[in-house]
Amino acid sequence: MVKIIQGLSPNTVELGVRNKDSQIDKIISFIKGQEVARIVGKKGDRNQYVPLDICVSFYANQKKVYVSTVDQATFTVNNRLYELADNLPRNFVRISNNEIINLNFVSEFQLSKSGIILIYFKNGTQTSSSRRYLKQVKERLI
Repeated sequence: MVKIIQGLSPNTVELGVRNKDSQIDKIISFIKGQEVARIVGKKGDRNQYVPLDICVSFYANQKKVYVSTVDQATFTVNNRLYELADNLPRNFVRISNNEIINLNFVSEFQLSKSGIILIYFKNGTQTSSSRRYLKQVKERLI
């Protein structure tokens, strides 16, 4: 039974149980795991949260790190790429020294004759993986 409680603050779930057991613990773990992960991005002089589930890629350009989103908005990020690579969820993979992509937004991979992978995104943009990261990209895809 689900009971809607109007007085709760937004995005709050209240779970009532008679006894707590392992099945209830699994439900609680699942709900906690559904939190939207996000990163702080800066656009102009304003900081805002950018949910990771709309981030297409993180890339470095002129000693700054940027995040590109589904709607092709770009934000500056205070993290370095190596920090992001260590902390982002598994659907993000480093494809070069300068870029990390979200595999959820990839529509097609194409292997070129020179040994690099051309990567096409669902929003129509494209990038490429360096040969140095080719093994890592393949392992993540398999």
